Amino acid sequence: MSLLAWNCRGLGKSHTVRFLKETINYYRPNIIFLSETLVKNKRVAEVCKKIGFADYFAIDAQGHGGGLALFWKNEGGVKINNSCSNYIYFEVSNDQVGRWRYTGIYGYPERRRRAEVWEMIRGLSQHSTSPWYVIGDFNDLMFDTEKRGGSSHPRSLLQGFSDTVADCGLIDLGFEGECFTWERCRGTDLWIHERLDRGLANREWMEFFPNATVKVVDVSTSNHLPLFLDLNKKVYVPKEKRFRFENIWIHEKDCFNVVNNCWMDMERRDLMQKLAQCCVKLEEWGGGLVKEM
Repeated sequence: MSLLAWNCRGLGKSHTVRFLKETINYYRPNIIFLSETLVKNKRVAEVCKKIGFADYFAIDAQGHGGGLALFWKNEGGVKINNSCSNYIYFEVSNDQVGRWRYTGIYGYPERRRRAEVWEMIRGLSQHSTSPWYVIGDFNDLMFDTEKRGGSSHPRSLLQGFSDTVADCGLIDLGFEGECFTWERCRGTDLWIHERLDRGLANREWMEFFPNATVKVVDVSTSNHLPLFLDLNKKVYVPKEKRFRFENIWIHEKDCFNVVNNCWMDMERRDLMQKLAQCCVKLEEWGGGLVKEM
């Protein structure tokens, strides 16, 4: 299973929906969490049909800001536990894995309200000790290195967010792709990059999904880059290479010498050992032949 989280900055735009469909076709997420949809429930229902998802849950935008949306496919069960203008807290169940929790989050952009979001996260962490993952636009930073350009981020905010994450037993899984997920004033002297979007998991969730990865999707119609959470990324383990004799080698005058010399060197060994060593020598010789060609 997989999840896409994105601050889309307006679900009412046709190009936003087009990008969403293209991303779905490429990454195949089972669940999508969107923040700053800037639309009402009716528009979210229309988008749900357009992208071909089974169901949705939405928090209406207020005025000219906010709005959350959650879409999911038929695979697995989704149960909404709690929600507000800042988050959708839900459970997912799967016959093969079990049950775990998600929180799709959108933090207040106003610095004076950051502490309110921290308290929300603390409150949600106390609901259960089951596997839990929090993902979305926190509108917050944990370290100085998560910002480039502009004035330094206040130390009190860095510390406050970091303390919240630690107190809730959450761990940043890291990411693949771009270092920063948000930018402003691109190409000017006021250009600012920040890592406002991230995914955090408790240890129970990490034990559920030890191979999970987060990728920053590097193309977007928003000034925020989407996050793609892949729960079951397969680790590539190269298969043992099998020896293949190439018929063209017969026409090479050195082929006989390679086999003959190997056979003589392995005179006191049994047949299987001789054959194994011949394979090694022929592969070495054949590889050098390819390079020369």
